[in-house]
Amino acid sequence: MLFYFLLIMTAGYISIILWITLGLFRIPKAESPKQPFISVIVAARNEQDNIVALLQSLTEQNYPKEKYEIIIINDGSTDRTADYIQSFQNEYPDSKITQLFTENRETIISPKKNAITMGIEHARGELILLTDADCFPPEGWIQGLVKRFTPETGMVIGFSPYELPSIDTIPAKFLALDALSLAAIAAGTSGWGFPATCNGRNLAYRKSVFKEVGGFEKIKQFASGDDDLFLKLVLNNTDWKIRYAYDADLEVPTVMLSNISQFFHQRMRHASKGLHYEPVKIMILVLVYLFNLFLLITLLGLLFGIVNSTLFLLFAKFMADFLLLAVFAGKMKKWHYLTIFPLASIVHLFYVVIFGALGQLKWFKWK
Repeated sequence: MLFYFLLIMTAGYISIILWITLGLFRIPKAESPKQPFISVIVAARNEQDNIVALLQSLTEQNYPKEKYEIIIINDGSTDRTADYIQSFQNEYPDSKITQLFTENRETIISPKKNAITMGIEHARGELILLTDADCFPPEGWIQGLVKRFTPETGMVIGFSPYELPSIDTIPAKFLALDALSLAAIAAGTSGWGFPATCNGRNLAYRKSVFKEVGGFEKIKQFASGDDDLFLKLVLNNTDWKIRYAYDADLEVPTVMLSNISQFFHQRMRHASKGLHYEPVKIMILVLVYLFNLFLLITLLGLLFGIVNSTLFLLFAKFMADFLLLAVFAGKMKKWHYLTIFPLASIVHLFYVVIFGALGQLKWFKWK
């Protein structure tokens, strides 16, 4: 009985992965010739090691200088972030950089949503482009995202790989592949018009869309979610199309997490939102969780010398996952990420089961 149950779940899982993979070939290629005024918004806290490089990358964009502004929201930094921003402003007075300061950060449930809201309230741009202070957008980033805003498009999401300063250790390779897999899911589901997730390190939407859904008001009770929960608001409450920036030249690389504690708390934050999505998505997440749990039990049985007839189901899952990642990695020029795939596929079973369960306990903290 258990075998047939797993067989059905495997077939369902593979069908979903194939559906997502096909979605990668459905991402629209249409572009808009318009060049509206835009606002780049960055929430920064204790980023003295990264802020100058970020500002340098943003001021060197190939988008017309007179058509964009940069707004940095200093979210209670206790290091020299503010000083470095001021020094950069003094050195480049024509860069249109504005530094804002949040207040009472410790009394706010979601400091980042609060900071972004402040930035948008001060923004003059028709389009809002978001990234983080430890990210370094390429020079064509603004231009490329703006082109994706065809008349029916209200939101554009993109890829932000973990690869700085380099991917030369096993943990770094795992983290890079994990980010690649989430991006592949986001891109593939976007191709069908139902993006499953997005990342605030490379995200853009119309200012009018933010106003239309009431900003973050409906999700203010969650510590995180300024990206994927906001995506859900736009998807469920507006008629705007959401596009994926399916172009390797538009990725926004970010700095690797510096230690295991950062990784733990970040993944706990991500997993904590699992039961707050719409019912269909929750059902899929629960089924995927149970599927991974049963496959993990199968794997552990093999390690203890118990030959299980469901072992080929584990192999079938791995092959479906590899197909999705290979298609996306090929387009985004990230083939080297897949070198660790065999080992990562096994570790991922533990990852899903452990963080899927612990995330509901909400044991996490922000920087």
